[in-house]
Order: sequence, then C-alpha cells, then structure tokens
Amino acid sequence: MISRDEALVIARQWAGAGRSGPAPEVFLHEFDLGYVAWRAEPAPPATDGPPAPPPATGYPRAVIDRETGEVSQWPSLPEKTIAERYAQRHAAEGRFPPDVRHVLEAAGWFPGRDHTTAVEHWMVRFADDLAGLECPPVARAALVEFGGLRLPQFGRSGRLGGGFTSYLHPTRGGVETESARIFAEEYDNPVYPLGNNEDGPSELVVDAQGRVFMLHWVDDFFVGADIDSAIVKLIRGGPMPEASDRDW
Repeated sequence: MISRDEALVIARQWAGAGRSGPAPEVFLHEFDLGYVAWRAEPAPPATDGPPAPPPATGYPRAVIDRETGEVSQWPSLPEKTIAERYAQRHAAEGRFPPDVRHVLEAAGWFPGRDHTTAVEHWMVRFADDLAGLECPPVARAALVEFGGLRLPQFGRSGRLGGGFTSYLHPTRGGVETESARIFAEEYDNPVYPLGNNEDGPSELVVDAQGRVFMLHWVDDFFVGADIDSAIVKLIRGGPMPEASDRDW
C-alpha cells in the first residue's frame, strides 16, 4: 500500500525524469485507487502589457497506483476526470488480452468511451440506407463504445498493421446494407451494420444476440459470439468459420 508521502516521492521522481537540477514540486490528487500527480509549473512573471501565453500547454499527468506504486502517464485532463478513467480502466482489467488492449487504446478506446453523438449523427445521415434495418440495443452499445475506431490487425509475421484493418461505424465513407439484407433473409437472422474490413473488402454486422459476422464476397464468416471476442479476432487475425457451418 503506497502512502501519500511515498506517492509524493514517486511523483517527484517522475516529474524530474530527464531534467537537471532539484526535483520539481508536484501536486497530488488522492482517490480510492491511487494518486494523480502533475508538475507545479511556475507562474509567468507579471508584466505591464497583455498577459503572455503560457510557456507550454498540455502538461502530462501521472497516476500512481495505490497498491503497486506503478506509474502510468495520462494526458492533461482534470484530475477528477483522470481518476474516473483510471477507475474504469481498473474495473475493465482482463476484459481484453494485453496485445489487443494496447491496439484499442492506441486507436482511442478507453473504458466508458461514449461516441453517442457521432453515432446518432451517422444514423440520421444514412437514414435512407439504414431504413428497415432494426438497430438492437447490443448493436447500438457496440457502436457507442467502439464507433469510429480504426483497428489494425497483426499480420502473419506478428507485425501490427500487416493484416487487414477494420473500421467501425461511423466511418469516413458511407454504409453498405445490401449484404446485411441478403444475410438476414438467407439465415432468418436480422443484422445491423457494425463496420467494414479491408479484406475483400467486406462488411461487419452484428445481430440482436451480439454475434458478429463478416460478409465477404467469398462467403459469410462467423467472427465472434459477442463484440469483445469479435474485436479480439479482428485484431489478432486468423481463420474464421463459415457462417453456414456454425450452429449459432
């Protein structure tokens, strides 16, 4: 268990890394899981003229974990916002494997991410294309949490970006729904657009149970039983069973 005094020592070491001279002063915001730390930057000197801009903006902040003392760096956000996001991330530990989580976070995902406004705008913009396709709650939840993300895939060599990238709606382009309508009729299983993938290219869709499919020109494939397992598969790559061969 890291005490406040111990956290202060760690924070000063973090703030002084790569700097010469005495360790800079820091501020600490204590919360249940640890401490948010940031440098106490000196105030600019007073002048008679208009106020000068700050010497820098976007000073990074750090979180010191109360249990382990581990330091993680965070963007320049209000300390209470960082504490909330850290708690969300802590609660979501184990949801995704480390390699997949790294890709998601690099793409802009974090636990509690809410893309509602962009998703609603996308639905209105493409209302004619989406007409007749019901958006089940699980599909909407997936779009709200992951919408707009660009997810590169590990290639066969293990290099990130060496495979086929997935794009989750709302994407920069439009939306293709013909494949979803054909799939729904063929399998008597209505689906809703989730995104697209460079392989083919192909469409990603999700049904009311949260199962994700890839509609490729070669065949339709089963990606995952839920959005989380589908994201793991899309990022890690690998073979997928044909939708026609799987008893969902």
